[in-house]
Amino acid sequence: MGGQKQAWRIFVVNPGATSTKLALFKNACCLRREEVPHASPAAGADSGDEAARRDEAVRSFLDAEETPRIDAVVARGGLLPRPAAKLQGGTYVVAEVVDGEIRVDEHIVRAITRHAEMPHASNLGIPMAAALARSLGVPAFVVDPVVVDEFVPEAEVSGYAGVTRRSVAHVLSVRATACRMAEKTGSPIEETSFVVAHLGSGITVAAVRAGRIVDDNIALLGEGPFTPQRAGTLPLRDVLDLCYSGRFTKEELAEELTLRGGLQSYLGEHRMEAIEKRIESGDETARAVVEAMVYQVAKTIGAMCVAAGCGLNAIVLTGGLARSERIVAGLKARLAHLVPVHVLAETPEMEAMALGALRVLSGRERAQRYVPPPVRGAGGLRHE
Repeated sequence: MGGQKQAWRIFVVNPGATSTKLALFKNACCLRREEVPHASPAAGADSGDEAARRDEAVRSFLDAEETPRIDAVVARGGLLPRPAAKLQGGTYVVAEVVDGEIRVDEHIVRAITRHAEMPHASNLGIPMAAALARSLGVPAFVVDPVVVDEFVPEAEVSGYAGVTRRSVAHVLSVRATACRMAEKTGSPIEETSFVVAHLGSGITVAAVRAGRIVDDNIALLGEGPFTPQRAGTLPLRDVLDLCYSGRFTKEELAEELTLRGGLQSYLGEHRMEAIEKRIESGDETARAVVEAMVYQVAKTIGAMCVAAGCGLNAIVLTGGLARSERIVAGLKARLAHLVPVHVLAETPEMEAMALGALRVLSGRERAQRYVPPPVRGAGGLRHE
């Protein structure tokens, strides 16, 4: 079929805390998408068990599709344990077809199910993709896991020897948003400099130079603004007091600061739609706390403008909170004097995953293989 373009059908799986976003793509065109709600996982739930619990909803999506042929599965990557070298961006193999049979890369599956850096919904993507690859008989991938780290050397220095700043970010969203913005401006991504703010239940503010995330606020138990559920940067003396207060174990405090911090802590609510209704009804406390969050986001964006360097093209807002007129107006009022502020309210994560798989399927990119860090056992250092 000389010159005819291959039509690849790619199934995209993006697990969140209480839902899973699903989509079916034909090459770069989305044919169908759906967000399936779930009950919240039990505290301490095993990621493999939780992935299996969501399997029925995924199967229902596929069964409802009139033409069920799938060529590949691609999922969101999670908090993989860091290899000896920093994890690079790109598309990673979860399963491949070898001599007509599906071969799952057990290194990446074991790493995320047994040794993930922290509990997080994104950790479900790899085991879900592996299970789908086995049942559908197709290859599976992940694209730009959240621990991809492209920090420049000066961004890694924390201020205390032995503690290194390491990126944890909405890498998929940030990179895809920067690429989308470069397309809109007609500039090659290699010639651009953006600050991208992914605004959701977690917030990443990142400096993106030439398509690389050279610094960010380390979105999970790192730094930066408080969010609907996360505490963000806290005064260290008070954090030390919390640690030694006897109120929390280490795990309980991590959960407190990631699920019950931010707006949830002050207002007993993290859903922005509900909070905005309270503000409209005259709730001055809600108004003041939201304004403080906007202030902290703007302050972090200002810092990342420095990290992005000379020739900054734009500040770009994306994510669920970028649909809030109140939040966007507040940020523009504080930031528009620096550089233009643009809004891409629809986060292009699903498209970014589909395109990552498509590049591999079409031969334009070679998929990478995850190499787990060495672990110490009775026989010395070894790889899982």
